[in-house]
Amino acid sequence: MAASSAGLFLPNILRAQNGTPAPSKRINLGCIGVGNMGGTHVRNLVGESRVQIVGIADVDLNTGTKMKAFVEEAYASRMPAGTYKGCFVTQDFRELLARPDIDAVMIAVPDHWHALPLIMAAQAGKHIYAEKPLSLTIPEGQAMVRAVEQSGVICQIGSQQRSGQEFQRVYELVQNGLLGEIKRVRVGLPGGGGGSIQAPMAEEKVPDGFNYDMWLGPAPYAPYYHARCPYEWRWIFDYSGGQLTDWIGHHFDCAAWMTGVSAMGPVAIEGAAAVFPTDNPLYNTAQQFAFQARYANGVKIEVSSALRNGIVIDGSEGSVHVDRGVLEFSSPSLQVVPVPSQGKTFVRRSHWTNFLDCVVSGETPICPIQEAHRSVSVAHLANLAFRTGRSRLDWDPVAQRLINAPDAERLFSRDYRSPWQLPV
Repeated sequence: MAASSAGLFLPNILRAQNGTPAPSKRINLGCIGVGNMGGTHVRNLVGESRVQIVGIADVDLNTGTKMKAFVEEAYASRMPAGTYKGCFVTQDFRELLARPDIDAVMIAVPDHWHALPLIMAAQAGKHIYAEKPLSLTIPEGQAMVRAVEQSGVICQIGSQQRSGQEFQRVYELVQNGLLGEIKRVRVGLPGGGGGSIQAPMAEEKVPDGFNYDMWLGPAPYAPYYHARCPYEWRWIFDYSGGQLTDWIGHHFDCAAWMTGVSAMGPVAIEGAAAVFPTDNPLYNTAQQFAFQARYANGVKIEVSSALRNGIVIDGSEGSVHVDRGVLEFSSPSLQVVPVPSQGKTFVRRSHWTNFLDCVVSGETPICPIQEAHRSVSVAHLANLAFRTGRSRLDWDPVAQRLINAPDAERLFSRDYRSPWQLPV
């Protein structure tokens, strides 16, 4: 993303001379989706001096209204008069995107809703912090990348492990050759997903204040069950891809980033195998899985729900296992070996701090959309292999197309429910 393009959208968010933005120069933020992870972001961001939360969009009016009250109470506590009423709430994210006073948006919605708000936000010139996984399908991801590149906005994807000190340390070891020649890369992801549900299921009443039709959005119509949403949509292919897509933007993304293949796609998915629920009328994503992603440069990343959670990288000079709060070395010397003075290294800062810095500077964030698209594409390809019973699936990473796989091709994209349409 060109810094000159991004600068077009920075007229009112420059730093004050003392390093603390005046109220008129803060980044006006709109939040799309404020339950679960989105709510966590809001609770953290009310204390960020460079951000002013001015709008909230959530299909659940109860959740949106509560978060609006939280934001206003937090800001009111810092006002001389003890009051603040500057945050609006809506159930339709398009109303938020239409506001010219919003500089950037945070998007934290179910996976089947990731594409359209991000594309529309880019078209509206809003900078974007969007949760992982990037997309529900590879064609969605392609459209999202195009929208961001054409608009020139800054877009950070919420694969926050890239900003974690343990993961950055392993990146530095690998990229500076301190592990020697990389021999093997293994990624352990959680399995399971979804509880036991008995058929038949009786349709339930939609809760007051919850716009279920808007929640479904481009997904096929389906009767309302609490077990379908708000959290369990992850285990249903209409809305997500199970634990695999839920976690691909964490451990796999970091493994690809550490080994230098995060900007490219694999040439094949190999050794694909999965176990699906057999007696559940609602949840249908893989509960156990394994595969390898093989790249043209020889890198192969092994992925399995049977492995220990995290990343293991074996090199000719030693091995390392990394997870959140975990950093284990095969040799004590690896723990303290310094990065070469001219080597690749990081200034440690949070994922949101990195995003806000890039909004101001126009630089590329630590998890750009192009790489997030490549990471989640691996999950989509693996799921295509699982669902078609293939142990191998060949892929052209340049043209981004399947090779000799008509059965997988039929599942490659999704039809959108009217009136929603994916821009092509």
